[in-house]
Amino acid sequence: RSDYCDISIVRTNCNEGTLSAYVPDSNNPWDISKILFLFRRIGFSVKFIEVKNHLNSSPSDLIDKIFEEALNIPVSADPGWANFNNSDFTASGKNRGAFFRDHQKIVFNDFLNNGLRERLTLFWSNHFVTEYYMYNHPAYTFRYYNNIQNNVLGNFKEFVRTIGLDDAMLMYLNGFENKNNAPNENYARELYELFTLGEGNGYSHDDITETARALTGYNSRQNGGPISFNQNRFDDKEKTIFGKTGNWDYNDVIEILFEEKSNLIADFICRKIYKHFISPDINEEIILELSSFLIQNNFELLPLFKKIFKSEHFFNSSASNVIIKSPIDLMVFIEKEFDFVKPSNFTDNLNNYLRARTMDMGQEVLNPIDVAGWQENKDWISTGTLPMRWEFGDYLINRYYVANKEQFTTMLKIMVGENQDNPEQIIKTVNKYLFCNYEILNDELNDAISIFKGDIPDNYFNGGGWSINDSTVPKQFYDLLRFFVTLPEFQLK
Repeated sequence: RSDYCDISIVRTNCNEGTLSAYVPDSNNPWDISKILFLFRRIGFSVKFIEVKNHLNSSPSDLIDKIFEEALNIPVSADPGWANFNNSDFTASGKNRGAFFRDHQKIVFNDFLNNGLRERLTLFWSNHFVTEYYMYNHPAYTFRYYNNIQNNVLGNFKEFVRTIGLDDAMLMYLNGFENKNNAPNENYARELYELFTLGEGNGYSHDDITETARALTGYNSRQNGGPISFNQNRFDDKEKTIFGKTGNWDYNDVIEILFEEKSNLIADFICRKIYKHFISPDINEEIILELSSFLIQNNFELLPLFKKIFKSEHFFNSSASNVIIKSPIDLMVFIEKEFDFVKPSNFTDNLNNYLRARTMDMGQEVLNPIDVAGWQENKDWISTGTLPMRWEFGDYLINRYYVANKEQFTTMLKIMVGENQDNPEQIIKTVNKYLFCNYEILNDELNDAISIFKGDIPDNYFNGGGWSINDSTVPKQFYDLLRFFVTLPEFQLK
């Protein structure tokens, strides 16, 4: 069993692949496992019925297509209240929490229907964190979400500049309270500690104090509407930031930060990207190369992500099964990959179910646990959340079975073909879809074969009369899937 299944074990990165473009060969082929690995890491997976179609594209061409789609997807549409102020919310007669829950359901719809852009939106919302319940303004949250969607593949420097003036951020990190006669250091501190440099890395307390003064003035707001700049609340005296003195304002701070600390910023951001998309265990040589590349490209994110996702380092077999699925990954992957028919009363409430169950497991979308965000990977699994993962995954599969048993036969045929009658080969092929580059262990294989066969005598298989069209197949495949989702490796991607 992979050591990554034991969350107490710490391992070093054994991925020796470089950042050169991945070129498939016999030792590292372009196959179903690679395609699923790609879509699970950079999106929210892909429908199983579509997987084989992607074998006809080269890795580079497929990734270019994925990026093109991400760049062309419009941001989530205004649900009708994205520009509400306090009076509008009051007049609606609806609790603000209900608006927020509606927004969360929109986000899950985006997860299910979009790919890379939404993966990046979730990633960056866990970097530029706001906690909804700390400011309780659904319109601010929705515009913040749109802001992130608009910038996920843009310029990181401009991303930082934009998000710092976002209404949700100004409220969450006290920018709205930062005035010349009463400066508040909270946003200045997090700008350096969490968003660009890392804790205690390249800045002093004096830098924070002086930066806070430069960020004053964003204090004007009428009736819970947009926040704007008020010159009268701005500290227009000289400040010294990173050794530079002048009457600096918000834009000056961003310029000075990226001029003086570009190496530290690039290193910090590349490490965070690497841990989320490649491995929790850092490869220092790769980080150094990525950081240099990001600086050379003036902090443009698009070429950086393309370089990462097209690399042999990303596709190296050692990169598989080293990241634990988040609660959102777990639930959305199951729903999206099978794309099964569900009971109508469940379909109507699907996004709310996904929202509620992922929250139960510790991941409430748009409301991370604290200003540092979810720490991910090993933090996702505990003695309390692991049984939930089994239960909720099993429940989804059961809903599919209740709705339409025959679709299980159809899906099995998509995976293994129309004429396969060997249980061992069926198990091994299904394994390639459910897991990324995981060779099932002998005891697990034997258990899976026994579960798949059920009460059917052994001599019925391998030419003995059983076929994939038998009426017993839906239940056989259903039982097999329920077994697979309990395996530790199912929690990995």
